[in-house]
Amino acid sequence: MTNRIRVTLISVSLILMSYVVVGGLLGKNDSSSEKTYRDLGVYSEVLNRIKQEYVTEPDLKRVTDGAIRGLLESLDPYSTYLTAEQYQEYMRNPDPGPADVGIFLSKRMGYATVVSVLPGGPAEKAGIKPGDLIDQVDSTSARELSVLQLERLLAGKPGTNVTVTIVREARGEPQNISVTRAALNYPPVIIKMVEGETAYLRVATFNHGKAHEIAVKLKELEAQGAHKTILDLRNCAGGDVQEAVDTASLFLDKGLVTYISGQRYPRQNLEVHPTGPVSKLPLVVLINQSTAGPAEVVASAILGNKRGEVVGVRSFGVGVYQKPIPVGDGSALLLSVAKYYGPDGKAIHDNGVTPSVVQPASGDADNPDDEGQPEEPERFGGKDDLQLRKAIEILNQAATAPKAA
Repeated sequence: MTNRIRVTLISVSLILMSYVVVGGLLGKNDSSSEKTYRDLGVYSEVLNRIKQEYVTEPDLKRVTDGAIRGLLESLDPYSTYLTAEQYQEYMRNPDPGPADVGIFLSKRMGYATVVSVLPGGPAEKAGIKPGDLIDQVDSTSARELSVLQLERLLAGKPGTNVTVTIVREARGEPQNISVTRAALNYPPVIIKMVEGETAYLRVATFNHGKAHEIAVKLKELEAQGAHKTILDLRNCAGGDVQEAVDTASLFLDKGLVTYISGQRYPRQNLEVHPTGPVSKLPLVVLINQSTAGPAEVVASAILGNKRGEVVGVRSFGVGVYQKPIPVGDGSALLLSVAKYYGPDGKAIHDNGVTPSVVQPASGDADNPDDEGQPEEPERFGGKDDLQLRKAIEILNQAATAPKAA
């Protein structure tokens, strides 16, 4: 065995063994640890065989990086490996930028999926839609990258272009779309009165200050005579979990919003904490397949505390808590160490939030949990919005129920 392959094997073994040290991700008991050591031996033998017998001289660094990526992606699409240079850059600038395209991403079955696009952002203007699959970013295959790496590749300097190759179910063939990066302007909460006395609030993302903005808008609608409330969280992805907790606290006077827990991460409860008047108006929350992250925390809290109905279809399911874990050579793992759970004890990640009233966006009787291209109106809140109509129907029935009794 050459010195080169020996060094490579030692490096990979150290990285893999860090799982055992930092969290026991590969097992807790002695038998599991023994199996881990055997697996490391198998990996070393496979790498040695590749070195000795592959048809050409292999690029061991590429082989090793691929093995590490595969190991992490088998856990979840958000855990990733950062080289020493990437880790230093990440610590200097945890958020991609300064400009971006306004895409909220995840990966399923190895495919990069557009969960949602920011209204008015560069991606939406370029025609990218929720449900699109990203095949390449410029000339780099998306399958080879984690969500974090894709996000940082899409970001860059304002005014620069990035070519995104997407696959859309309706077209079948890959389509190249050029997107111009820009500093993102997060859209305000959209409000209006519907059916006379019903307040309608649409939230696109839970960026900093969103809960306060919702509180101001809600107060404004109540002053206009609103007696019922619809909180539209469809296609709402990204943002800060604390904003979600603060938003839930606008409608709940007590109770559990969510909790974080992991194998080596002690349970941490995030409770309701009203800082002002709590709205007591009847409430319906709208969700869909592109509802992800903090928006799911809000919907789960409303449902779990029996504060109102949740209408739509099952949400996407994004809810991990991550931390960087340095390894010996200056590189690092960005590892999911805990998940967010609803008040019902169900993990939000992968499971999503199942609505109390299932209502597809179209009139078709298709499976509402279908994970294909979502069939939804281009704009929410119109007369043909079946999910909104269902929410109004539920609120009207609740209002007339006491009279019927």
